Amino acid sequence: MAVFDAETGEVTERKLMNGDGEAERFYRGLEAPALVGVEACGNSQWFIDLLERLGHQVWVGDAAQIRASGACPEPAEGCASRRPTGAMRGTFFGC
Repeated sequence: MAVFDAETGEVTERKLMNGDGEAERFYRGLEAPALVGVEACGNSQWFIDLLERLGHQVWVGDAAQIRASGACPEPAEGCASRRPTGAMRGTFFGC
């Protein structure tokens, strides 16, 4: 997960665990409406539903399109978490 501060340009990255409720607690603690970008995947709908219930704006990127764009030519740790912040900066979910 990466957080982009639009005022300072700072990106903070951290890993959230879902099984113990840490992810939900984190997103529940964000001031709504926060803009949250996610890469669509087979099990992302529960997360998108959660974010919308919490009053956040959700941008969903097509995973196949992102990979096909060459933005991330090979899997890299942290790459996926930076795609949404790239989108918030006005780029196409690129790393």
